[in-house]
Amino acid sequence: MPNGQESGHESPGVIARQLTGDLWCIGCGYNLRGLSIRELCPECAMPVRATILGVIDPKAHELTPLKRPRMVGLGLIAWASGLWIATMAVAVMRGAEILREMAQVRWWTGWAPMLGVLGLIVSGLGAAALIRPHRRVGRLEAVRAALGVAAYFPLAFIYFSIYARLDSTSPTPFLEPGPLEVERAALRLGMFVFVILLVWGLREQVRGLALRSVVVRTGRVDRQSMMAVLASFGVAAGGDVLHVLAGVLGGGAAGLVATVGTVLLAVGSVLVLVGVSNIVLDALRLWPVIVRSGVGLQDVLEDNAARARRVGPV
Repeated sequence: MPNGQESGHESPGVIARQLTGDLWCIGCGYNLRGLSIRELCPECAMPVRATILGVIDPKAHELTPLKRPRMVGLGLIAWASGLWIATMAVAVMRGAEILREMAQVRWWTGWAPMLGVLGLIVSGLGAAALIRPHRRVGRLEAVRAALGVAAYFPLAFIYFSIYARLDSTSPTPFLEPGPLEVERAALRLGMFVFVILLVWGLREQVRGLALRSVVVRTGRVDRQSMMAVLASFGVAAGGDVLHVLAGVLGGGAAGLVATVGTVLLAVGSVLVLVGVSNIVLDALRLWPVIVRSGVGLQDVLEDNAARARRVGPV
């Protein structure tokens, strides 16, 4: 009898084969509790081991519990959604401008700047819930996150200055920039600086929450990173640099430089909108991971020692 496999006894290190906790099949949703890990799902014939590999998080019991899981989850969603609202408000203003010029469609968007400011306020309040989500967050890390949250104050002010004050002086501030374009570009560069501070402050907190998902931690899915969104802002900032340079140069070269800057602004803005939209989707997907503890092996399996205590000597 090799390795004692036919003796009816298992080696002490072998995991007991009976599922002692609720585990729903990834194929059909059937509760596999009480089955052997070597069996198949009685409903769809999916191997039980496939469900264990797909659902169980081996590090579930190593993660520090969140102090207020629901508040942290809501904060994460509010943080991402507020940024999306502010970004989408700018997209609406630019879209209305293009429609006015190319299709003679009049669409009043005077409400959009205030909606964008409101989005930044919501995002900032949500970010405040991420400063210290659990007790293992150190003091320096919490201070760093607080600085990221503080960046929302000048960010909202600059946002209002650009889209509510300066944009109101021209019906086509993007397609045909007026004499205030250099000021607009300089303010947008200032906005980029505070976006950098925001990302620097909050990135570790958001990344730590994302890593609570086993599919993110194991690399089984791709995730839109904050650094990728920051790079998109960088592309748009490059366009603003060219607009400032065009204002300094003057003459015929200024027109070409400004045109290239406008293209970079358009490309960067689209990339930012796509990136922020993906972050919102990720935040929504992380909600169940944050509000509920992960399922670990010990939640659905028992080892031989525990089974012996439960069943008693044979």
